[in-house]
Amino acid sequence: MINPFGKPLEQLEEADLDKLIEEDIPEGLYVEYKEDFPRHLAKIVASFANTFGGWLIIGADARNPRNVPTSFPGIEIFNDPKDRFRNICQGNITPVPLFASKLILKKEDNKRGILVIKIPESTYPPHITNDGRIYRRNMEGSDPVPETDRHILDRLFEKSRLNKTEVKAFINRKLQKSDQGKVMFKVMCCPVPLNLKLIDPFFVPERISRLKKMARNIWQGTLPNTIRFEPEGFAFDGENQRLEILRSGVVCYFCTIATDSKKIERPNGQPLVLDFLDYRAVQVALLRTVKLAREVYRFTGYMGLFVPKVALENIADKGLYDPKFIHFYTNTPNPRCSYQDIILPYGFNPLEAKSLETPRQIADKLLRYIYRCFGFEALDTHTIARTDLSK
Repeated sequence: MINPFGKPLEQLEEADLDKLIEEDIPEGLYVEYKEDFPRHLAKIVASFANTFGGWLIIGADARNPRNVPTSFPGIEIFNDPKDRFRNICQGNITPVPLFASKLILKKEDNKRGILVIKIPESTYPPHITNDGRIYRRNMEGSDPVPETDRHILDRLFEKSRLNKTEVKAFINRKLQKSDQGKVMFKVMCCPVPLNLKLIDPFFVPERISRLKKMARNIWQGTLPNTIRFEPEGFAFDGENQRLEILRSGVVCYFCTIATDSKKIERPNGQPLVLDFLDYRAVQVALLRTVKLAREVYRFTGYMGLFVPKVALENIADKGLYDPKFIHFYTNTPNPRCSYQDIILPYGFNPLEAKSLETPRQIADKLLRYIYRCFGFEALDTHTIARTDLSK
């Protein structure tokens, strides 16, 4: 995607906008100027994502035959323009495309600002607006046009299909196998496409401190004190648990799950002694990781797609102790788990980040997959037990 500024979005200042005036950069395939929020904003954003990406500048005066900017009077900022833009995209485009934005305050009037939005070319097209159309940019004008060319539409869907295939391969790929024989539980939330540098701009001391505070609040003081910084990100690293927040936006949590031998009385009089996993530890680890992913994506303003993934290792011949379903172990002939390891996605299609606003729903569906691997038949109404973690 062409960058008319020659520098990253996060480094832009008011003086950088003058370059658009000096170089007579008109609206077109990669740039659009608006004095204020337009009624067809969703069409503009979707058209950039469905074509080659582009830049939208809100607060610019480009009312002339050549559609080049002559000044940047800005817009009023009493209602956060970034939130307004995010809400319009979230409510009017499916799926919501990736974007990044920066509000540049005017030096002579700090009650006004220019909103600069960068929309990269999407790897998951097409993005459809709420009028049911697919819009793309064209070379003949700045306005988005509904796409009717079957060949181009096929290319958009094929691009999305290839990326979904890559994500599916990632989901099915085993996480690094632990050497120890303990039961390991691994939870991962990964933005897609897989090569994003989602929170790389946030890896500065004050913002890393904010990320660490988020994690400690959710884990309620139970995270390890040791923090390791690595090229990929940083991790809370302890003997029995590890939480990673990576520059790519991937959030990973690994922990051991304690087992306890329990004796189950069966109707035939034959007792069953089985090593049971602590089901509450599984639930808490799952929900906390999904909640942290929600907070990290909120913090970075990310509204794109992500994939949740879980894995349980070394679970052969073990059970999952949940008092609600203990009758399964008393009545089933051979209730031991037959899997050595399990790797489970929530479907093969990535989810929109806005679904993280209800983290329990995502965690519940993943939990049902886990329970079914242990042999439970009907868990469609089962949810994680409500605790202070389930806000």
